[in-house]
Amino acid sequence: MMTPAAPGTKYIGRARHARALLRHLVKKGKRLGPLLIVTHDHPDPDAMASAWSLAHLAQNLCRIRTRIVYGGMIGRRENRIMAESLGVPAHPLRKGELAEYEHAALVDTQAPFRNNRFPPRRHPDILIDHHQRHPDTAADLAIIDESVGATTTLLGEALLLSGVRVPPALATAIVYGIGSETQNLGREAGRRDADVYRAFMSKANMRDLWRIANPRRPASFFQTLARSIREAFVVRGIIGVNLGPIAIPDQVAQTADFLLTHERMQWSIATGRFNGRLHVSLRTHDTEGAAGRLLKKLLGGGNRGGGHRMIAGGSQDVGADAPESTWREAEEAIVSAFLRSRGVQDPTQREYPFRSESREEPEIS
Repeated sequence: MMTPAAPGTKYIGRARHARALLRHLVKKGKRLGPLLIVTHDHPDPDAMASAWSLAHLAQNLCRIRTRIVYGGMIGRRENRIMAESLGVPAHPLRKGELAEYEHAALVDTQAPFRNNRFPPRRHPDILIDHHQRHPDTAADLAIIDESVGATTTLLGEALLLSGVRVPPALATAIVYGIGSETQNLGREAGRRDADVYRAFMSKANMRDLWRIANPRRPASFFQTLARSIREAFVVRGIIGVNLGPIAIPDQVAQTADFLLTHERMQWSIATGRFNGRLHVSLRTHDTEGAAGRLLKKLLGGGNRGGGHRMIAGGSQDVGADAPESTWREAEEAIVSAFLRSRGVQDPTQREYPFRSESREEPEIS
């Protein structure tokens, strides 16, 4: 039986998806286990918090074993500290592990996307995501809701509705998952995101939240930061950079976020090379920017990229052994196409205001 919501609990928002998930879990019960929960590669806080929330619900409502797995690595320092300090039960995917589990769930991704290791023709038992639905996506239960700013919000709503007790570590992960995905409710967040964020904030460990958000960083972080500033170009309210080889894919998104803090910029684009793929991130202040659709078009359609109105990411294969000229051509093709899409007639006319050879005096305000 599903545990009823705690007395006095006020559930705000559209509960349709939460109810559907809880009904599915209660109906399936032990027949759903053991359950393998798969995130996208190189999982971010939203993916980890979503997967952990689903595991917690399944363990309590179905009384089954669960295992959370991911491809790639947890690369960004904040994300690693989140996983380590909170004890997020997520593990690197082992070879052949997907075939060992009859039952599987996908969170914060969809099987046809190219950002996960799940077989595109296999239908998971459960799929929960806040990205645009792919035409080929199918699952026994598919909950896809683009109206929320984070997948964690959808799982948080289900947890609130279920009345299942949430330990402080998971509550902290939920708060950080929503906060990092929406930049603390400032980007593509709605009332439902804010409701879940506030509901779990009172249960979260504030010291852990501070420690995760303010990590001690390695020298490589500052080297990449210096390169992102030094090599950044500016043209007509757009700032961007080609980072070249990077240590972790997350550095591309982190750089795009950082560059967009320039007070005069409306769009940012960043690229980076990792394991034979060119990773691309777009960011914008335009709430109707359609960044996800734009990046998908820039990468040639298909499953190479996607996102939302103000944030997008994706990658394309270039080849680990590709010569430097091929990498440069790929980078230039993406950046030039993006600049043209924003009305820049001559994409080669870019300024590099932060290079050391610049003689301009900085403005002081």
